[in-house]
Amino acid sequence: DTLYIMESEAEIQRGHTDLSMIVRPDMRQYRVLDILIEFKFVSLQEAGVDGKTLENMDETALRALPAVRKKQREAEEGLARYQEKLHRKFGDVLRLKSFSVVAVGFERVVFSQPG
Repeated sequence: DTLYIMESEAEIQRGHTDLSMIVRPDMRQYRVLDILIEFKFVSLQEAGVDGKTLENMDETALRALPAVRKKQREAEEGLARYQEKLHRKFGDVLRLKSFSVVAVGFERVVFSQPG
C-alpha cells in the first residue's frame, strides 16, 4: 500500500506479533489514520471449551471466558506500551487508532478498540 509504512513490533522489540500501519510522511495531508493492532491467541484447551460449544456461544459469554479476558487484558497492556513507543518515535503527527484482536481457537475472534 502506498499510504502506509508497515512495521511489526518484532522489528522494534523482538518477539511480538503486533502490527502497525503508519501513514507515510508524504501522505499526511490525507485524512488517513495510523493503525496499531495487537494479536493474541487462546487455544480451545485454554478456553476450556470444544469447537462446537465455541461456535454456538454468544459474544457476551465468549468475552466472559477467563482465558479470553486474560488475553484481552494482555493485549490492551501491550497496546498501551507500544502506543507510547510509537509516539516517541513519530511524535505528535500520529492519528493513532488501536485495536486488540484475540483469536479463540480457529473458530472465533474477539476484538476491541480500547479507550
